[in-house]
Amino acid sequence: MEENKIDALSFEEAYKALEETLSAMEKEDLPLDESLKLFKRGVLLYKRCKKLIDSASLTVKEVLGDLEKEMEFDESSSNMGHGATF
Repeated sequence: MEENKIDALSFEEAYKALEETLSAMEKEDLPLDESLKLFKRGVLLYKRCKKLIDSASLTVKEVLGDLEKEMEFDESSSNMGHGATF
């Protein structure tokens, strides 16, 4: 159930929840079972953040790749006009 809730979080929400989870884990008086629950939650939150960052990174690479192709096309078409007679 918690996994589904975490999968619905935005990056900002997941990151904030991860920070809160880490802060809770730093308390020295936590019982072992509570520490393990927090650890599991932290791992799930980390995975969510990483998934969203990886997705954003892929989008940026795709956009930059498209832009690079566009620039190469513009450059090659502008070079074709120099010195060419029709």
